[in-house]
Amino acid sequence: MTATNHALTGAVIGLAIANPLLAIPLALLSHYVLDALPHYHPDTPDERLMRSKGFMIYLAVEALLCFLIVLLLVISRPDGWLLAVFCAFVAAAPDLLSIPTFQRVRHGKPQKLNAYTRFAKNIQWFERPSGAIVEIVWFLSISIALISYLT
Repeated sequence: MTATNHALTGAVIGLAIANPLLAIPLALLSHYVLDALPHYHPDTPDERLMRSKGFMIYLAVEALLCFLIVLLLVISRPDGWLLAVFCAFVAAAPDLLSIPTFQRVRHGKPQKLNAYTRFAKNIQWFERPSGAIVEIVWFLSISIALISYLT
């Protein structure tokens, strides 16, 4: 799933569950649940994809969208907005563990899979272009849920 979908889901969890002792672990768990759903991945090997200009643009857009989600929460300040911001970060954060792999590939070195990266890769059993449909439906659904908390 995209970082945007992870962050949106975490934000909704934070708004829906006012208890941080429950919301934060659920936000983290949501990352892996979403990654287990079918989602988008182009028909390009990871090594080639990560070295492409398009992927760098994609990462920049994702970072911007995640920032805008946080900004929307900060500006609108619904009840529990601070927990929602934190849960948005927690839900998207596991992808930050891919930074070392990304850096290795960008420098022309082979990927080194450790126990965590193997786990993360294995739960993403359906990464194909057609997975974009699930990503879009999730994005629209979770955005509507977020908006309902902001109004």
